[in-house]
This record gives sequence, C-alpha cells and structure tokens, in this order.
Amino acid sequence: MEAKININTIAKTAGVSTTTVSNFINGTEVFPLSRDTRGRVRAAMRKLNYRPHIGGVLIRRSAAARPGKVGFVMGEDCRRPVLYTAGIPLVQRFLRELEVALTDRLNMGLEIIRVTDEDSREQWNSRLLDLDCVINYGQLHSLLCDTLSRRNLPMIEVYSTAEFRRHGDFSGVEEEFDFLYWRNDRQIEMLFDHFYRLGRRSFIFVSSCNVKALRPDYYGYDAEMKLAGFKRALAAHPDCTGVILSPRNCGSFNMFREFSLTRELLIRERDVLARADAVICHNDIVAQGAAATALELGFRPGEEILFSGEGDFCEFQHWHPAILTSSVDYAKLTDRVCELIRQRESDRSGAPCRMEIPTILIQHGCNSTPENM
Repeated sequence: MEAKININTIAKTAGVSTTTVSNFINGTEVFPLSRDTRGRVRAAMRKLNYRPHIGGVLIRRSAAARPGKVGFVMGEDCRRPVLYTAGIPLVQRFLRELEVALTDRLNMGLEIIRVTDEDSREQWNSRLLDLDCVINYGQLHSLLCDTLSRRNLPMIEVYSTAEFRRHGDFSGVEEEFDFLYWRNDRQIEMLFDHFYRLGRRSFIFVSSCNVKALRPDYYGYDAEMKLAGFKRALAAHPDCTGVILSPRNCGSFNMFREFSLTRELLIRERDVLARADAVICHNDIVAQGAAATALELGFRPGEEILFSGEGDFCEFQHWHPAILTSSVDYAKLTDRVCELIRQRESDRSGAPCRMEIPTILIQHGCNSTPENM
C-alpha cells in the first residue's frame, strides 16, 4: 500500500521539524524562515506533489468525491463584490469561456475569489483552502503569490499586456507561475493595418477616459498600451493622418458609461469626425457609442467611415451598426489554460510557461474572421 504523504513526510524529506513545515505552509512563523529552509520545504512538497487543501481532508473523511475547483482573482478588484467583478465586460467574456472549458474538459468548477483585506494572510489561506489552481488577472499581490507558493498551488497569470503590475513587497517571495498574455497594443496596430489595406488614410483613435492624462491617480495600463499602439501604427504609415480623442474624466469609472461619454465627445468633435474615414476605438462599448453617434449625425458607418472596437463583448455582437472588433483568441487561451492546469496537477517542477496568445479580428454580425495573428 502506498504510504500516505503528510507534513511528517515533508518534514522528513526536507530535514526540518513538522512545526517548521506547518509554519511555512500557513505563514505563521514568528521569525522569518531562512531562504535555505524555505527552499528545502518547497522542494520536498514539489517532489512529493503535496498540496495541503481541504479536498484531501474531505476524501480522508470518506466524503463524496469532490470535483476540482479553480479560483479566479481580479488583481485590481479583489476586494470588490464578486458580481461587480463578473459584470466587467472583458472579465465576463473571459469567465464565460473559461467556465465552459473547465467543466467540459477537466470536470472542474470556477469560483471568483474575494478578500476584504488583501494584506491578510489569514484571509488568503481561508479563500485558497479548497482550490486546485488560481488564475490571476492583471495586478499580482505579493501575499497571494507567497501563499500559493507555500501551499504548492499552481497559478496562471493572465493579462492583456506583456507586462503585469506587482503590488506589495516581493522580497523573498517566489514568483513561480505560468503567464499567458495577449498584446492589446498589437490589436490596435492590427486594426490600423486592416483599415489601411482597405484604402483608409484619415484615422481617429477614441481612447478610454481611463488613461493616465485624465486619471493620473489610477488609470488603466491596458488603455495606455492601446494608445501607444495607435501612435506606433500612425508613425509607421507617413501617408496617413491621425487624431486622438479622449472622453472627459467621469470621476467614478464605469465602462458602460463610456458609451454616453463617447457620444458627448463626438457630437462636440463633429468636424473632426467628418474628416475621418476610419475610427479605431478603445473597446466595443466605445465603438458602438461612436458608430451610433455617427449614424445620428447623418454619416454612414461601414461605408463613409469604418469603425472598430476591441473585446468581442457578447452584449454588442448583434448591435447595429455592425463594427469590426479585435479579440484575444479565447479558444486558444482556454485550451492553454486547461493544458497547464492538467500539467501542473501532476508536476509542479517544470519551468514556468510564458506564452503570447494570438489576436483575431471579427466582424460583428457576420461569421467571418478576416485575420488572425
């Protein structure tokens, strides 16, 4: 019969006491453990594939078979109510695809993780207790990362830029996780090139109001990346002209409010709109606000002026007028997530994966996919 692996086994393998192992796992040491001690305990847990979570407890108590569970953490909003997080269009789009993939391919559930105090070790320990893997979107908190490492739980970082932000003190914290990303600055360049090939030469970029110039205290890094992508695309096409328009700062940021803010902006900038033949927008909400306003002002969206968004948000896939949108390839993203979860379930010793997921262009209202990257 195969010997049961517990903290006694880990302690013996690592050459430390069971108290040291327990303190390491739960982050309860009075004095910091040395780097060597932390490394030996972590290596023993990895070698024996030991993960101290409630699933093992339930099985030992002869409870019903427990399906696996993946936790989702929204880095910037982990303290907000879960329905707020699920209501963010980009996050909702990803979670919809992810939940179906986890259920169908891995028989695993999905749970949005919320903590009221992200600096509380006790809260992170409690919220991670029955998980098999964590997916973090965007900003990464040092205490979350440290708690996962101590509990030998795999994490997949997912984000829309090639770099993500770290929050908290990462000194002594092991950053051992997989990173899947797409480049939303390249999405903008891809849309620009597509319109250029269609003969368009006079561009407008309608940014989010959530940019550094308008909200220096807290701004969307992805919004800045898209802005940089447009500037780069414009510089690469000297025969084109381009204007950047930004809605006013609305104070309390709300993605859906960007629709009305875009309308307000383009009514004010009607003369600029009249000189354009292509409008690239920060996301699908902004794009639909721009296209609807152009229609209201007497222009013909899709003919005189082409419009594009980003995100492939479900809420706007059948709106009129139709727009072109860019999106991460969700099928490939969820495929890779499932592959990594399956791989880390049996082996935590492999080198972390860093992979860019391709972008696709989609014409809303049609089934065609003009390009992928």
